[in-house]
Amino acid sequence: MSSFSTILCCMCGTPIQPNPSAQCASCLASQFDLTSLLSKPSSGNTELRIMRCKRCLRYEGNGNRFVNCGIESPELMTLCLQSIPALSKNHGQVSDTQSGVKSLSLVDSSWVWTEPHSKRLKIRVTVKASLSLNDVAIQQRCLLTFVEGNKQCDDCNKEFTSRTWSAIVQIRERRLDDSKRNLTRLELGISSSKEIRRRVINIEISRNGFDFYFSTQSSAQTFTGFVNRLIPVRTKHTQKLVSTDNHSNSANIRHTFVCDVVPLEKDDLVLLSKQCPSGMGILRGRLGLVIKVGNNVKIIDVNCLRGKRVNECSVELGQESYFRNEKFYNVLLSANRSSRFVVIDVELCGGEEEEEEDHSVKKGPRLGLADVTVQRESDYCVNDNYLTCVTHLGYILEAGDEVEGYDLTATLADENYDEHLVKGFDMPDMVLIKKLKSGGASEPPAVVTDDSAGEKKKSRRQRKKDLVKDTKEKKGRGPRGAKTANKFESMLENMGFMTDERERKLREEEDMEDVEGLVDNVDREMGEEGEEEGVGEGEGDIEAELDDLKIARDD
Repeated sequence: MSSFSTILCCMCGTPIQPNPSAQCASCLASQFDLTSLLSKPSSGNTELRIMRCKRCLRYEGNGNRFVNCGIESPELMTLCLQSIPALSKNHGQVSDTQSGVKSLSLVDSSWVWTEPHSKRLKIRVTVKASLSLNDVAIQQRCLLTFVEGNKQCDDCNKEFTSRTWSAIVQIRERRLDDSKRNLTRLELGISSSKEIRRRVINIEISRNGFDFYFSTQSSAQTFTGFVNRLIPVRTKHTQKLVSTDNHSNSANIRHTFVCDVVPLEKDDLVLLSKQCPSGMGILRGRLGLVIKVGNNVKIIDVNCLRGKRVNECSVELGQESYFRNEKFYNVLLSANRSSRFVVIDVELCGGEEEEEEDHSVKKGPRLGLADVTVQRESDYCVNDNYLTCVTHLGYILEAGDEVEGYDLTATLADENYDEHLVKGFDMPDMVLIKKLKSGGASEPPAVVTDDSAGEKKKSRRQRKKDLVKDTKEKKGRGPRGAKTANKFESMLENMGFMTDERERKLREEEDMEDVEGLVDNVDREMGEEGEEEGVGEGEGDIEAELDDLKIARDD
């Protein structure tokens, strides 16, 4: 075995292996203060600083580019280490005061917790330094403190200065009623897509829609493609020359994209006039019900023949075919004028073979024609007034279900549409729209007997005690308070105050379910485009602006 001779440290006398300095590692480290070397800021500063935009909360990186970084995240650690001049790649020789250090290299780094509102970031780093005199390496652990400074990024700066946007997208939906479900669908899509929100500079509300501002023409074109996937629109592009520079052969051009939304919403009852030359297919001169709104509008005949299938009684209407014959489409009724019915009997029209074939189709809801007998909710268990119709909801309806539809005998009884309808078209008594999620109809009123009357009196006395108890529990918290709130909501529901609010929420949930699938595909496509264009990551206050727009629209 080979043996190595040792010497004593000239400072502390510790046995060490021979080295040019004849000192141990701890004695060498005590003579050099690497913390002061690492804490030395760049020229013009007195401390290590890292800049952050106060509005979008992004940190400044290399090349004056702002990126999103979470607190104590690896990305923020990288930005902090890159802002240390002693560890930067372009750092050459050290200053004269630290001439004994030849080079520095990072070994390890970790976060030290600080108060989030202190505007301070602390990092404990382990560095290895080689000495220039005797080629001896030393290693130390240093605590560095960074101060957060405020600096407005270029994207946020554009929102506070004029003449910075180069493209605008104007979305307009013109309807005679106040229903704006297509615009609500668009709001849900934008709020669910990060790739879209980070491209928008500003949003303004107008009379019949919104105005979206963009910094580049390509971002506006990407946004119009996203809108066209959610709702059918007709896009017109115009340009306006603002200024030119003959010396640099450049021009400032503003682009305007006007998107006219097809004013047909889901559950609309539409009259398709027979005077239209083309574009309606088999629904020409008939009444149709809008059952789907996407990049196209799907309309089904409200008086389908019993021998046909659902696909044979419906057409796909695009934005080109609609705007070509816009005056021949008349919206008679919208979802806010619907009524409630109770299903009495359901009889399928296609038979078992059609049901089995449709059951094999897994995409989309199961639609099938059926003869349905219904009764108005106000007439249920009161009289024998029944209404019959042929509906496309045959596979999802059962006896006792509560449905929503249009009572044409009450709403269109005094109207005459013979000049617009083809001969042989029979106006149905009613049109079913959808099945309500609340469940079946309420039970018929029970006959009051002597025994039940006694129980009723007992429940009234008990109700008085519960009312006093609930009044005391309102001041408390926890499960009791939640139980009291549920009782209060059920009381409002029985009185009819919560019906409109529930229907509005159900419609928003249905629109959100339709939008989620489309938004996921668009985010995936736009993520690839964003990497090529190098667009910033800030999405800032766009979510807050969308909330403000929703509140303004509801008001």
